[in-house]
Amino acid sequence: MPMMDEHLSRKHRGAIRRGPGRLNLNPEDLAAIWQRQETEGKGLIGGDPARRPFWRHPKPPEPAPWYRHGLASPEHRQRLHRFLTTAPLEIEIGAGDGRFILAWAQRHPQRHFFAFEVRWKYTHRIYERSQRLGLHNLWVSDNDARVVIPEVVPEESVAVFHILMPDPWWKPKHQAKRLIAPWFVDVLARKLQPGGILRVETDVEGYPEFVRQVVEAHPAFAAHDPALGERFAAAPLSTRQIWCREHGVPVYRLFFRKRGDQERA
Repeated sequence: MPMMDEHLSRKHRGAIRRGPGRLNLNPEDLAAIWQRQETEGKGLIGGDPARRPFWRHPKPPEPAPWYRHGLASPEHRQRLHRFLTTAPLEIEIGAGDGRFILAWAQRHPQRHFFAFEVRWKYTHRIYERSQRLGLHNLWVSDNDARVVIPEVVPEESVAVFHILMPDPWWKPKHQAKRLIAPWFVDVLARKLQPGGILRVETDVEGYPEFVRQVVEAHPAFAAHDPALGERFAAAPLSTRQIWCREHGVPVYRLFFRKRGDQERA
């Protein structure tokens, strides 16, 4: 089975852009936005079927391992549930072109993977490549993970959540689209197994401090522990991570472990 390489084409090199500098975020200023995220779906990216009822892009017919929320048959949803509960599970939120998750799934055929990417062209690319590679341990979804995970992923079923290089949404008017928020961190905590890992990596200066402040405020998570990163030291890189390496841009890596019940008692 061919493995994926770690170099960027000229096309990819030219497509990646850097933000304007340091991201300064104050969680107190975001409280009202977070409330609307949770109660109204404010800022969810194409993930709510009630707000995106007509899909312009096709998906492979069932039983292909592609999940579209609100449009899947009961049988297909059952297939997904079996997939999520019959092997150690890892979920990537914001998989981009799939460079990381495809290679990671190749390396770990005994584990199951679920990749979320709201940009259809990338979701389609991940699916097509997974089929060519003969992967049977990867499902994809072009929904917003914040819609699907609370409803579809069983409680305490996930070993690892990967959030690699999330869009920081620099403009003030886009703050509601930002992924890291207390209510969603609570969702991730419920879905992680005790001892499970939330892995967040970013090249945006200032964002790691914000992520730590939000995640470490949740009682289910222990403080960032760099030692947990040893498990991912040889993990394949995403396209943006490769670009950062080639251009000398630092990548900040955060690892949070879900506490066991006795630790929280």
